[in-house]
Amino acid sequence: MMAFILIASPQSASAHETHIYKIGNQFYKFVVGSLNEPITVDDNTGVDLGVTISGGPHVEEAGHSHAEVATPVTSLDQTLKVELIAGDKKKVLDLRPAFGAPGKYKAKFYPTVQTTYIYRFFGTLNNIPIDLSFACNPAGDPQVEEDESEVKVSDNVTRTFKRGAFGCPDAKAGLGFPEPAVALTDVATKDQVAQQITQSNDAASSARSYGVAGIVVGILGLLAGVGAWTRKKV
Repeated sequence: MMAFILIASPQSASAHETHIYKIGNQFYKFVVGSLNEPITVDDNTGVDLGVTISGGPHVEEAGHSHAEVATPVTSLDQTLKVELIAGDKKKVLDLRPAFGAPGKYKAKFYPTVQTTYIYRFFGTLNNIPIDLSFACNPAGDPQVEEDESEVKVSDNVTRTFKRGAFGCPDAKAGLGFPEPAVALTDVATKDQVAQQITQSNDAASSARSYGVAGIVVGILGLLAGVGAWTRKKV
């Protein structure tokens, strides 16, 4: 059973992005992605975050796997939040601890459009302010070279390692079976168009009704005028 876990673990994290940060005087590994990857528009998914204490600036060091020395960081749901960003739309969600998995957190949501999503984590870690953003990759989770360059994020936060990627939501069209799948936003758009057409038809019908009524009133007025003129002649 243990052998299976050791083999399966790297594969399960393949669609996630791994960063190591030096925050204050301590190194932390952030593993970020989406729940239930790969995901599609309207899927039941969410932000997937794992945070552990790292023994150094890189995933592999001194011949030991990082997983063997990692210590999960708990209670971050009390000090961190995640902001979803898609274009000019933003939404802040609470992080919730994953059951039975210390150091892992999630925030569920349903992606409604096919676009690039950014997960922004902000708050404090060990009383140090952090503001870290991770963007999905429209190409999925392609093989990318490890980046061990140091990137200063803020005064007390420096990224020392980056690896991997996580995918953006795929389009829903063409994936349905036995009937074609239609995104909920497409259904809403069609309903709105149908409603606008109905409103336009109603407005046109009302206009025609008012027009007919005007003609009838005009004819009645003309007849009344002719009758009055006839009586006057008599």
